[in-house]
Amino acid sequence: MSRAPGRWLAALFVGTALLGGSAAALAGDNSVNVAPVPMASVPVLPGVQGNYLTGCGGCHGVQGHSGRSVVPDLAGHVGYFLCTPAGREYLIRLPNVAFANLSSADLATMMNFVVFRLGAGSAPQGAKPYTEEEVARLRAHPFREASLHMYRDEVVRGVAKACPRAADLHDYDLNLNSREVDNGVSRPFTAPGPS
Repeated sequence: MSRAPGRWLAALFVGTALLGGSAAALAGDNSVNVAPVPMASVPVLPGVQGNYLTGCGGCHGVQGHSGRSVVPDLAGHVGYFLCTPAGREYLIRLPNVAFANLSSADLATMMNFVVFRLGAGSAPQGAKPYTEEEVARLRAHPFREASLHMYRDEVVRGVAKACPRAADLHDYDLNLNSREVDNGVSRPFTAPGPS
């Protein structure tokens, strides 16, 4: 498979459109008339955006907006995690990130896209981009045994203390906790008050 996800995504969309027309024709439905889309008119995404879309975009949204009560928003928020070393590590050690089917170099590039492009304005001033070596080291120790809900809460409390503008990161935790309490799975959780 090509290392340019944007190209194969474009081919997938075109192929799906063509197959859709063929399936309708086989079913005897002549009302669907799908004309082939010239490849030149299909947008090609840069590799980093293709990697994000195929690995993260389904849940976190194409532009990082996800409906933050169910899945954390990345847009304008994810950079706050770089306010503390624990937050920085947390992003890479998440199982869906650590186990991504990408090289550590490509994963570092994608996470820098996520943090600095989608999270624009939320990373602290002077935050350094992830390096291939850092990503390789962190992803070798993914979260396996920890309660991600409780661990995330601890990390977000530290991040919000270091960067007070990050306090709304707890919106996701509060919504998740509310659903778990309603289902009898968890005890009530409260966001931290002012220190």
